[in-house]
Amino acid sequence: MQEKHKNFSLRIKNIENKNQAIIIDDDDEPKIQKQIKQNEYQFDSEITPWLSQKTASIKHPTIRFHNEIIEFYDYICPTIEEHKKREQAFKRVEIFIKECVSEVDIQAFGSFKTKLYLPNADIDVVMIDKSISAKELYKKVAQSLMKSDKFENVNLIANAKVPIIKFFEVESQYQFDISFNQMDGLRQIDEIQKAFSIYPEFKYLIMILKCMLKQRELNETYSGGIGSFLLFQMILAFLREIRKEAFANKKQEQLKNITLGEYILRFLEFYGQKFDYQRKRILMVNGGSIINKHAPDDKFSLISPQDPDHDIGSSSFRIKEIFKIFANRYNYMSNYSFKPEESVLKYLINPSDQKFTFIKQN
Repeated sequence: MQEKHKNFSLRIKNIENKNQAIIIDDDDEPKIQKQIKQNEYQFDSEITPWLSQKTASIKHPTIRFHNEIIEFYDYICPTIEEHKKREQAFKRVEIFIKECVSEVDIQAFGSFKTKLYLPNADIDVVMIDKSISAKELYKKVAQSLMKSDKFENVNLIANAKVPIIKFFEVESQYQFDISFNQMDGLRQIDEIQKAFSIYPEFKYLIMILKCMLKQRELNETYSGGIGSFLLFQMILAFLREIRKEAFANKKQEQLKNITLGEYILRFLEFYGQKFDYQRKRILMVNGGSIINKHAPDDKFSLISPQDPDHDIGSSSFRIKEIFKIFANRYNYMSNYSFKPEESVLKYLINPSDQKFTFIKQN
């Protein structure tokens, strides 16, 4: 295993071997409802392009899952060349906008800055000009973008809590999301880097979960899903709770032995089964805490670490559906008997055995 992944020790669980399993799975991906026998698995590089034969040959599914997550991370993250193309596209957009609004400050944030993005991810950009309102800035930029032949599919989302403009740059075909006078994303950059140093497992979890949500079209906040900012806070809240529980029970040494697969499953269990979003809310300040709501409701509540009046969870109106999928995947993967050489990870990110969404060209 590569040096950059050395933080993880492995623990082998006792796993009961079974000859066959009947999978009943009607809540998430009904296509995988079938009877499976142990000798039926076929290795397919289009279905699981991240999986090496070496990892597939690992007998214990727990260890195979752990190594497979590392291989997926290495596969899905951008190469130097891929990221350079995005930087060039960002520079072209920056030059264009500054020609239209000369005094504006333009900065990228989010996954573009951390380089933890999926191959077809948007590039998040914020425009800052405190001399005029966000609404005025929005109108100026929208008009310029819509008149130019350098951009296409310009989509104005004015009714969102944070108004944004979505568009594609024609030359690169990268999609951009521009927000206005919003500082949360920029302030988050240092917080993200700090979290990655404290929790080495963080970057693996976020890439798996981004993929899960993207494939189910549940990754956009404005359409009721879980956006990158909210997902980051949810993972951070979960990892904090894991550590608090370990220290409270004087089991902190066991944290060293948790595999990446176990972290993923415990995340799905935490939000899919344990966390009562109708009665509880998550606070991110001062090390984080989970408290009771004043009154039960159907909204997910997670309060921004930068603004105590900003509930970044409340916009995710499809949260019941999302948490149901989390519970489904947790129950499925906790009870399924994996076949020899079978991908474990595919049951989270490619369960229908179709060509993987994010195939990369060699």
